[in-house]
Amino acid sequence: MKPNKRLLVAGGGTGGHILAGVAIADEWKRKLGELGTFEPEVLFVGAEQGLEARLVPKHGYRLELLKIGALNRVSLKTRLQTALQLPLSFIRAFFILLRYRPHAVIGVGGYASGPVVLLARLLAPFLGTKTAIIEQNSVAGFTNRVLGKWVHRVFCAFEAGGRNFPAGKIVVTGNPIRSSLKLLPPAPSEPFTLFVFGGSQGAIGINTMVLDSLPHLKSENVRIIHQTGVKDYERVKAGYERAGVSARIEKFIDDMGSCYAEANLVVCRAGSSSMSEIASVGRAAVFIPLPTAADNHQEVNARIFEQAHAAKVVAQASLTGGQFAEFLLDLKRHPDRIRSMEERVRSFYRSDSAARIVEDLLK
Repeated sequence: MKPNKRLLVAGGGTGGHILAGVAIADEWKRKLGELGTFEPEVLFVGAEQGLEARLVPKHGYRLELLKIGALNRVSLKTRLQTALQLPLSFIRAFFILLRYRPHAVIGVGGYASGPVVLLARLLAPFLGTKTAIIEQNSVAGFTNRVLGKWVHRVFCAFEAGGRNFPAGKIVVTGNPIRSSLKLLPPAPSEPFTLFVFGGSQGAIGINTMVLDSLPHLKSENVRIIHQTGVKDYERVKAGYERAGVSARIEKFIDDMGSCYAEANLVVCRAGSSSMSEIASVGRAAVFIPLPTAADNHQEVNARIFEQAHAAKVVAQASLTGGQFAEFLLDLKRHPDRIRSMEERVRSFYRSDSAARIVEDLLK
């Protein structure tokens, strides 16, 4: 029998973190299957309250969960609860690592990555484990800033993301995304289609801006595909009904590729995963950064694209509904601007991100 080569993917919390982990896991299996020397094996370890409990099994991977909350930018009560949970999380992570004995451990972001990656690094001399994290944003998050001091390797989606880490550990790879997303031809010009989403959990701020714009878009032959998130679905659906606007309204969309294919313009947050997907499919986008994002990383992400004339950026609540509608309609009236953004945004896509990460982990 062929010996196993085990990868442990730690973290989650958001769709962007999880799907980056899935892309790396898929490439791990593909690469080792291609080599034929080892039997590839992958385990995800996440947090009980994260999206990983739903998304990881859907992609066919094993998942173990830790009971752990947040420490940064949360209430005192949440910090105290997390402090009480941490010892048990470390103990559980310790036994997972001893039982699984991974060849490599990579943290993809989120609080669950902390105990697992840190313990994996401490146990590395005994288990022979290579440890790494991926920093998907241009400003490193709290957990990654801590882990980056300890791990063997830091993979960065943006050059700017490496500022918080030791230079010798950094490899700029781009952001790994699902392999099913490919460069798309331009969408049909009629009807002009907006694809609106706020990430895997939705975005109330974006939803509200779009709802406020509906009376001004109603007579403009604009079709809308709108992923609302589970929590805001009923409010958004009622808002479309009040405005008398017909649209495709979904709580969550699994087949993002078909929606990108139909879209002339995307309206979304500026998380690294969403931005990387938009670059991979070659779509024009209006980014509305999350104003409460840690260290304002989403606006920093978005401005990188805007400075390259690859996207537009609008601050949340900076425009009235009428102004936002006019902003969108002005782009609709100037398809040449949309075509230019489609061409420029492609320069941000790195098709080999997951492959470069896996090759490094296997060294």
